[in-house]
Amino acid sequence: MAARKTTPSATPTPEPTPQPAATTPPPAQPSPSVLGRLRSNRMGAVLGGLVVALVLGALLSVLVPDSQLLLALILLGLGEAAAVGFTVRYLSECRGLKTQTTAFVLTAIGVHVLATTGMVNQQIGNLGAIPGSLGGGLGSGLGWDDALLAALAIPAVSTGAVVCGLIAAIIAGWGPRGEGHAHSDDATA
Repeated sequence: MAARKTTPSATPTPEPTPQPAATTPPPAQPSPSVLGRLRSNRMGAVLGGLVVALVLGALLSVLVPDSQLLLALILLGLGEAAAVGFTVRYLSECRGLKTQTTAFVLTAIGVHVLATTGMVNQQIGNLGAIPGSLGGGLGSGLGWDDALLAALAIPAVSTGAVVCGLIAAIIAGWGPRGEGHAHSDDATA
């Protein structure tokens, strides 16, 4: 008996069925952070600086002591100026005159809230203790919330606020001038 030879073409081989390509969704873009959204917004630097100025001013106002008031206000005002200046600098895309003006105004507002709230709270708190000890109806005097309202009602024009505002403007605008620095400011457009 002769062995049968089979040719490879004689036996059909099953064709591999193409597998559908696994559709992988494109990688999800992470949503930008809060600071990223503030940087992309035109008014983000103003909002961020204003929040830092008011919150830090209100929080630091409780640190204003009864004695050695000048040294405490200088140190707290410099801290406020640095915080607002660096916030506006970080959130701004350019360091032009508009950025410096923003830092100046916001720091003046924050330092005014800090100083006025701290001093009114200390001074009125001391005056309120006198009628309270005499049996009057005032008790312990005005509190921190009334001092904050007084700070918001009084105009923010003081030398300390202006000096701290200038320091924040210097911080916000510090850096070498690049090419085309005149075009980076909206005032020249």
